[in-house]
Amino acid sequence: MTPDLLNTLIARDLPAAQRGDTVAYGRLVSATQRMVASVALAVTRDVQTSEDIAQETYLTAWQRLSQLGNPGGFLPWLRQVARNRAIDHVRAQRYRETPVDPLDPLATVAADTGAGPAETFERNDQARLLAEALDEIPETSRDVLLLFYREGERTQVVAALLGISDAAVRKRLQRGRESLREELLKRVADAARASAPALAFTVSVGTAVALSAPATAAATGAGMAKTGALGAMAKLSTGAVAAMLASVGIVVAAVVFETRIHLAKARSPGEHRSLLHNGIVYGALMGSYMVVLSWSVYAGWPTWQIMGTAVGFSAALMLLTYERRRMQRRHRRDAPDGSPGAISAACQPPPGRE
Repeated sequence: MTPDLLNTLIARDLPAAQRGDTVAYGRLVSATQRMVASVALAVTRDVQTSEDIAQETYLTAWQRLSQLGNPGGFLPWLRQVARNRAIDHVRAQRYRETPVDPLDPLATVAADTGAGPAETFERNDQARLLAEALDEIPETSRDVLLLFYREGERTQVVAALLGISDAAVRKRLQRGRESLREELLKRVADAARASAPALAFTVSVGTAVALSAPATAAATGAGMAKTGALGAMAKLSTGAVAAMLASVGIVVAAVVFETRIHLAKARSPGEHRSLLHNGIVYGALMGSYMVVLSWSVYAGWPTWQIMGTAVGFSAALMLLTYERRRMQRRHRRDAPDGSPGAISAACQPPPGRE
């Protein structure tokens, strides 16, 4: 996404999100999540912690969007919230252990992409590598270096997201690169790209928005009691519906965003149709997942039932993802003239000729 498109998206979607449009907010999350996670990672030097902080940042932003007047202040405000939360986390870790949240296992299942032991080992190794490398990089260069690789090595986009000049980005990038050996720099670049938040992160944001509604309802409990039992039930029902719509809107917006990226890379009408169908099914399943997950909180489901439901949906999503990748490989193998597959075939010598 170019800086102009980013500014246009914020100017268009921020006012809509402030009015409660969750789809618009989902687009804002998808466009800025790599920036927020990189700012947090530069401080904490831990991938999982940085994504937790980024999720908290978006939940805070959703709750306080109405307080933001100028769309131009959205990115600086978002960066500052993420940085402050990351600093607070690091300070807290020095004095006490972080308490275990009983919902953490659910969040882990929701964000799990079905990686096997080898992929899990590789992911952990990349996280360790990033942590060690970030220790060697100057603090002012960490977020720039991370975001540079996560945003496709485009300095102008990094400058727009971080609110600094393109020249400043290049200077900090140079300092960061000079701090690392060439071989280590390549591995850091690969690790930064691989650890960038994707659709699973946006699902976590949608889940957090859904789970935030019970606290809001509890805060207004005294006023609801005065209206009688029926009035309280009506207000709670409205809060539940609002939470479901918010989570569904955010997740569906993220699915649409990701599906459009895949569609832009389609090499044939057949692949385009297959990807579109897969994206529609994926979006419907994700929306259903958010509705069921939100409802389980209000209905008071036991933990085993929530976990079982999460595992079931996760398995179905894994199958859809696998099917999409298998279909993409098949279409690329049968690519039409002009595609890499056809070019490779055309380069083969005729039968019977060396």
